[in-house]
Amino acid sequence: MKRLLTATAVALLLAACASDNVEPPAPLQPLPRPQLVAHEVWSRSISGYDAVKGLNIAPSSDGDQVYVCTDDGVVYAFGLKSGNTRWKTKTDVDVGAGVASGDGLAVVAATSGTVVAMDAKSGDILWHSDVKGEILGMPVVALGFVVVRTTDGRVIALAADSGQQRWKNSYDQPRLTLRGASTPVVTDRTLLVGLDNGKLVALNIDDGSQLWETTVSNPNGSDELSRLTDVDGRLALQGDDVYASGYHGPTVALSRLTGQSRWSRDLPSATGAASDGQYVYVTDNHGAVWALEKSNGVPVWNQPVLRARDLTVPDPYGDALVVGDLQGYVHFISKKDGSILGRERVGSDPITARPLTLGNILVVQTTGGDVAAYILTPPS
Repeated sequence: MKRLLTATAVALLLAACASDNVEPPAPLQPLPRPQLVAHEVWSRSISGYDAVKGLNIAPSSDGDQVYVCTDDGVVYAFGLKSGNTRWKTKTDVDVGAGVASGDGLAVVAATSGTVVAMDAKSGDILWHSDVKGEILGMPVVALGFVVVRTTDGRVIALAADSGQQRWKNSYDQPRLTLRGASTPVVTDRTLLVGLDNGKLVALNIDDGSQLWETTVSNPNGSDELSRLTDVDGRLALQGDDVYASGYHGPTVALSRLTGQSRWSRDLPSATGAASDGQYVYVTDNHGAVWALEKSNGVPVWNQPVLRARDLTVPDPYGDALVVGDLQGYVHFISKKDGSILGRERVGSDPITARPLTLGNILVVQTTGGDVAAYILTPPS
């Protein structure tokens, strides 16, 4: 479970946990005939990070290099196909999420509010910018901007070439929120941002003007914990649709142009949604993986055998989906029917950030600092 932001929230959570039994992770069943096998292309070991702090440090790539970092701000660029270290830079900031890349930059954001931009080819630090607010979500770099979302409800756009602030929007925060933030998504010149108040907003990336706002999740419940509405998971784009999930539900499809609802399904998820153009894929808060019809949200199948294993959002890889779990395993799930096709253990530490699929290469990072790249094939 993601940690909560405030001392009040922690007290509420501890009181709730004291009266509830924590469900143990479902045991893994033997796979006598795996249909997919992971072949390691390369692996590296860097310093790990403490996921209990609410950090979710994910790998990223520009198609040529893989960028990873430690929570104390050491950034690495590895060759995507070789794993060779291209450069290593110490930024001297405590990082809250992974490295964003784009426009020739590699960018990290600190929990203290400092944004650091590096040259993607050399790792040289180009600029620092202090936005004066905790940042726990990965920045987005696109169209000449670096955009960050702070935990106090601000969305801030910086100039990619200088770090100077171009615009800022502020949004009301609920008294109680989850510790974490989603990464904004850019489509055309529109910036889509999920908020802790349960809303999804579309902004003009050039000036921050709001194009539309819609509610994904409304508070509903008798106590503060059950009324959490955060839209902190991954936002998925497919054509003219955007898919999003609220922590206490639902999962929705919206028009990316107007925010108008296409459909809504009572399917809560902290990790968000993914889509491959055929189905929408969601990991619910109990650890079941779902495939939904993209046109109406009707379930096609669900796979519950990995229950309570703290799965990541499903990431499409060929005919499979890839999810990581709390024991360092990556599971391969059939897109067609949800059957388990295979698994690979990257390390003994949890995988909290979604695995990264790049063509036929899969890159995974554990909280213990294991970083590995694989190619999945049918068994010989």
